[in-house]
Amino acid sequence: MSLSVHHFLPGDRVEIREILNERIWTVRPVTVIEDSEDQFVSYLATGTLIDYPVDVEHGEKCFTMWLTGKWELVQKEFSASGMLRTTPRSVPFEVFTTVLPNGGVASWYVKCREPLCRRPHGLDALDETLDLIASRDLSVWQRRDQDELEMAAATSLYSSEDVERLLASCPSVEGQLASRKVPWYLSWLESRPRTIGMGTCSRICRLSFFTS
Repeated sequence: MSLSVHHFLPGDRVEIREILNERIWTVRPVTVIEDSEDQFVSYLATGTLIDYPVDVEHGEKCFTMWLTGKWELVQKEFSASGMLRTTPRSVPFEVFTTVLPNGGVASWYVKCREPLCRRPHGLDALDETLDLIASRDLSVWQRRDQDELEMAAATSLYSSEDVERLLASCPSVEGQLASRKVPWYLSWLESRPRTIGMGTCSRICRLSFFTS
């Protein structure tokens, strides 16, 4: 007998954690927008307190922390515009979308990641360095951080098989961008965040999106 998967409800507050070698790397409290058989969608509001490594930087310093396991977490306020995060079930990436208060979606940031692991508190995963960023209309895109992937491979953080797997996933994503047949909602292009039941420091009880 198979056990049914517990799905979170729209408006639930959960945590998305990044876990490396059984240690917490980051924690982001988010509000659930959708949790279905097709995708998990959440929203990280401006002003949310997140747990983040002290003095971390992209590249060598980050990878040194990963290799040594030496880092400490500190709470910091997420000061950027709200972030919509879409995780399609059948692909090895998720999409981070900056939602501007008065300008809809700014861009689509496609991030390779390990498979999500569902927990009672939310979801666990880990970013896998290689990204693609696409314009809001999907007319232009470029790969990001391929140099960092090569740097990480040189320090044995990634095997040659991992690097080949990640690079091999890019043409598929780029083909989806070119055809505009992407596994996320393009209808969110003009979305605006609307919060209900706001508390202190963006502790959102419920959140929904509407299209203007």
